Parts: sequence; structure tokens; C-alpha cells
Amino acid sequence: MTGLLIGEVFRSAARAVPHRVAALVGDRALTFAELDAAADRTAAFLTGHGVRRGERVVCPAGASPETLAAFAGAARAGAVFVPVAPDAGEARLTEVVRALGPRLLVTDAAGAAGGARPAAASGVRHVVLPDVRHDVDAASGSHPRPGDGPPREDDPCVIVVTGSGQPRGVVLSHRVCVLRTHPGCRPEPCTVLVCGFPLGQWSAWAALLRQWQARGTAVLLERPDPAAICAAVRGHRAERLVCAPETWQGVLDTAPHHLAALRFADVEASGRPAEPGLLEDIRTATPHARVRAFLTSPEAGDLAVLDHADVRLRPESCGLPAPGGEVRVAAGELWVRGPLLFDGYVGGHSDGQDSERDGWFRTGRPAAAHDDGHLHVGEN
Repeated sequence: MTGLLIGEVFRSAARAVPHRVAALVGDRALTFAELDAAADRTAAFLTGHGVRRGERVVCPAGASPETLAAFAGAARAGAVFVPVAPDAGEARLTEVVRALGPRLLVTDAAGAAGGARPAAASGVRHVVLPDVRHDVDAASGSHPRPGDGPPREDDPCVIVVTGSGQPRGVVLSHRVCVLRTHPGCRPEPCTVLVCGFPLGQWSAWAALLRQWQARGTAVLLERPDPAAICAAVRGHRAERLVCAPETWQGVLDTAPHHLAALRFADVEASGRPAEPGLLEDIRTATPHARVRAFLTSPEAGDLAVLDHADVRLRPESCGLPAPGGEVRVAAGELWVRGPLLFDGYVGGHSDGQDSERDGWFRTGRPAAAHDDGHLHVGEN
């Protein structure tokens, strides 16, 4: 890799394991070489439609190879990718487009109708992404425009839209995205991951980047409901599964016997921490798996990690502070700082809260710390 750039994640994997499957979406498989080539073609497609470095591209992120290519291609072109849940509705998509002012709204072919109306209502151009199996027409693609230059590590790469009211954009740079998802200098064994998050959520992209940096295969589901997740784990003989707590509960209620072969069972919560009873149920259903509970936020990445043994030894805890950053509890609130922090909010929006002080990000979460370092963290 030549730098901490999202585009280099795909380039590196394509050089090392070109024929390994990077993603399975329904009955379509995409190798690392194909994903890397699709990133180049999609970058040319976006720049051919006027996207310049630093400009935003909003994408209702349905589970398709074209959406993956849009993410990779936007990063390679130096654009800023803004995923939105495709089931959020046209009204919400229109709000996001108006709030963030993107250069383009892009969809795959399946989402074309749902993208055209919000784009027209917002005065933003809508384009349909080309099928990743075909070359982009030379007339619609080009090299990046002179003066744009290649993306840099500190350039924005992704904007995560949060909040149920007025959209709030959490800005993440290439460096932050790569560092948050880096496997370290000794990669774990390559396994098949089933991702239980929809692509409209940042947790899905973080899971994919972790898997792709480890050069493993990710299984994406059009509708990651419990039945589909259980079927995917069994059908693909997956050894990894990551879901939100409420999704895990549904999986356990649906077909826990499909989970027996899992080697890694990750619970990732961005709101209420996982309940001890749920974690114990997961351990029971996955006797050969390492169970971990993560508390995360788009602004800070992983906040705390409750690892396998502590699921039973310290069930009342959210775990230890996650590696890569520094945490402290100040006046009953969790504060975080370090290289994994976000790069601010779009427009400097902070809900009127003094969220940063001397490099510390105030999460707004009530918290308490024990002498042994374990944290108790509530919702903000």
C-alpha cells in the first residue's frame, strides 16, 4: 500500500489474492481483482459525470456489486461517499440530499426509480451506476480532471448520516477509515463473514473494510433479517457473523442450530449496550466461537470491547476501552481522543454542545469506570 487510502485497500488485495472472492451478493460473486477493476471504472464514470475531488456522492446503498463499486470508485476518485439506507424513504433521501449538497445522487439499476424523484426534487443530478460486469462507455468516463490530484490520507472519504430529524453528517477521512479497520501486522485467518448490517449503516462498511483488509470474503444480504442471516451462515459455511444486538436476538429465536460452526460471533451496538443475557445466549448457541461485544459510535469508532471470557466474568460491564484511543470519564460522561476520531460534522454542526475540548471528544454518554479499567456506559 502506498498510503492509508481506501482505494489502496482494494488495490493491495487485488495484487495479493486477485482470484479470491471479495463479496457474495445473492448469486453474484465479485473477486478482489474484479472489485479493483470496477473501482477504476466507477471512478472514471464519476469523474466523467463531473465529480471532482472532495465533492459528495449520495448513494441509497442497496446490497449490490454496483454499490460496492460506487464506494470503492468514489474513494479512488477522491469523492466523498454518503450511504443512505434505501428503505429510509424518498422523503428522507430528499432531506439528506438537500442538507449535504452532493454533486450526484447515484443508484444501481434496481434503485433507479427511487433515486430519480428525490434528485429532481433537490435539483441534483441522478445517474445509474453501470453494471460492474461491463466496461464503462468511453464517452461517459474519463481520467480525473487536471488539478484534482490523487486523494490524500486526510481527505474526507465517507460521511455517515445520523439522527432521525435534521440530517447530521459525521465526516471520516481515508486515514480514519483505514486505521479503524486495520487487522494489524499479523492478519487473522481468512474466513467467510456474514454481515448482519444493511449497507445504509456505517457498521456494514466498517465490517467490510475489516474483512477486505484481512483479504477475506464477505456475504451481503439484500434484507439482513434473521431468517436470511441464518440461511447465509449455513449455506456459505461462514465462520464469522456480526450483527446488532436486536438482530442477534432475532437470529437466536429463528435458527440457533445454524450457528454451531461459527468461530467468531461479534455483537456491535451503537446505542444501548448488549444485555448480559443475550451475550450468554450467544455463547451457548456458538460453543466454538469467540464472542465479543463492541460498543461503537460513528464519531469515535469502537469505544469499549467486552471479550469472550469477560462475557461471563464481567457481564455487567461494557468491557475495556477499545485499542487505538484514549478514554476518560469526566463528570460522569465518557470522553475519547486519539487518531480514530472523526473529522468533524458537516457544517460544524454539534447540536449546540461543546463536543470537543483539548482534543477530547465528549460522547454525551453517561459512564463510570472501575479500578480495573472496565467501563459502564449508557446511551446518550
